[in-house]
Amino acid sequence: MSDLSELQTLRASAVLAGGAGHDVLRATGNDRVSFLHRITSGKVAGTEPGQGCRTLLLDVRGRVLTSLLVFVRGKSVRLIAPGGQGVETVAGLSKYAIMDDFQIVLEPDLTTLAVLGPHSARALAAVGVPVPPSLLEAPLYAHAEVTSEPFGPLWIAHGRASGTDGLCVAASKTARDGLAQALLDRGTPRLSGEIAEALRVAAMEPKPGNEITPDRFPVEIGLGAAIDHTKGCYVGQETIVRMRDRGIIRKRLVLLRLAGEATPALGDKLVAQDQAAGQITSVGCLPGEKPVALAILAAAIPVGATVRIQHGEGPLSAEVAAESRPWG
Repeated sequence: MSDLSELQTLRASAVLAGGAGHDVLRATGNDRVSFLHRITSGKVAGTEPGQGCRTLLLDVRGRVLTSLLVFVRGKSVRLIAPGGQGVETVAGLSKYAIMDDFQIVLEPDLTTLAVLGPHSARALAAVGVPVPPSLLEAPLYAHAEVTSEPFGPLWIAHGRASGTDGLCVAASKTARDGLAQALLDRGTPRLSGEIAEALRVAAMEPKPGNEITPDRFPVEIGLGAAIDHTKGCYVGQETIVRMRDRGIIRKRLVLLRLAGEATPALGDKLVAQDQAAGQITSVGCLPGEKPVALAILAAAIPVGATVRIQHGEGPLSAEVAAESRPWG
């Protein structure tokens, strides 16, 4: 399938998203919701069973350790962490559970699969997965547990990736592989990694290892919406409140549109007004379009400005096309 066909299918029907899947965690104990609300940045308290939210585990300096999706169930809370960060996240949360009835474990047998597009529920139903009809129309992070005769018990959530809504399925690794093959056999195409990455960049979705790193604050990388300003203390709150109240945000995530066809490299430095201004964190290119990039750029450089990229083969020019909102 051509790249253009992939995009058309994504926008009009459904595609199977690539990737190795997320790490799946399970929190239990009577204090599971209140503990997560108190330790992480988001508004976890008040989230009803069947609902979810995004939250962040910060360090004491207010920098991002892990971006988490939290899903409240009847007797537990399920958390989705970036692939490979599950063990570290379990350790990072557990060290704060001193007087709390809170336990968290990695569910090593579970992984995830994503189907994106307006007909993602229909694609899953075609291979025997009974998706609740209203799930994709429900608020983001709504979720449900279902049983599929071909694949056994599954857990499905309304999610978003590469700028597109869809459904995330948590299943055993064997069931995940079988489900992916069944979708492919029924004609649901796989979205290529290059297209998925270009769409992610265009949608300004921060990615672990690229934009989300332990040396950055959430307001610098487009994660301000995962901070609840109405609650009491959480780990890293003092720094975040100081930044908010003093208006001290020296850099933020921006989208750059390249002037030519050449593509910058990750880590390339940015220059604006003859001064160092930031660096490239992600790059992508959609079919028939010029490259785009995400960058961490000095807050003083406005949208619409032109920046110079110090690239190995010669300087490149780009326009600052959009910026993240620091507080969501």
